[in-house]
Amino acid sequence: MTFQFDHFAAAVKAGGDITANDTMALRHWAWADGLLSQRDAQALFELNTHARSTDPEWIAFFTEAVCGYVIDGSEPKGYVSEKDALWVIDEIDKDGRVESAAELELLVRLAEKAVDLPNVLKYYALDQIEKIVLSGEGPTRAGNAVRGTVTSAEANLLRRLIFAAAGHGPAIVSREEADMLFRIKDACLDGDNAAEWEKLFVQGVANHLQGFTAYTPLTRERASQLESFMRNSTPGIGRFFRKMGDLDLTAGFAEIFRSPDAPRNVVAEAATAELVTAPEKGWLDHAIAKRAGIDRYEQALIDFVAG
Repeated sequence: MTFQFDHFAAAVKAGGDITANDTMALRHWAWADGLLSQRDAQALFELNTHARSTDPEWIAFFTEAVCGYVIDGSEPKGYVSEKDALWVIDEIDKDGRVESAAELELLVRLAEKAVDLPNVLKYYALDQIEKIVLSGEGPTRAGNAVRGTVTSAEANLLRRLIFAAAGHGPAIVSREEADMLFRIKDACLDGDNAAEWEKLFVQGVANHLQGFTAYTPLTRERASQLESFMRNSTPGIGRFFRKMGDLDLTAGFAEIFRSPDAPRNVVAEAATAELVTAPEKGWLDHAIAKRAGIDRYEQALIDFVAG
């Protein structure tokens, strides 16, 4: 029997479920021609909103399909445009906040899979998880609304998000992210928090103070410029590759892209990054001073950094 998307969508909007078998049929429908349009992606959002219940296979498919459209649907591939970032936010915000596990997983997967994200989407994703933790209401709670507590699922989502490749820095925790960790810590200080939360707080803030990476991804604009350059068929491109052919393999790209600046000393940079600077210490002192005394999370952080 041929899958009729319109009939299926009407049934779901009337309060139907999305089963694993339904998801398999949707996979064939979505990639019948190898492409997913914005209209198709929007239709998936609508299914996710109206479904009475969904199978885990649906969450995997939904995130995979929408990520594919947003990240690889336009040039340069691998990046999320400002336009698409705002579209994702608008789709999720139609009901006021993240309402499903699929939407929450989508935000995290976009940060994990893309080369870079617009800041508006980075901050939105962080804000949505923080709201769930502080309110005690959201798809990670399964009907058990308890304020001031960090669950295991929330700690794991936060870890994935702040250390994601397309976050504020590859495996680097930003000041905004460290501030968020302190806000959650203060709000959930007396809560029955998952064991993963203390480890995340300590490692996340310590990474902000001492973390280092030698890798900086190209911006979306720069990637577009390079793709345009490589598509150019002027004689200059031919001379470029002929020059490459004349090079000794041991020289490689170094001769072509030789920089007048001195080479980076990555080891020295990493050692310097481990030192907590005066501004960083000032920020940490201010964050700790918001409460009287030093709590166990802050003490664990201090011991970790000092060690």
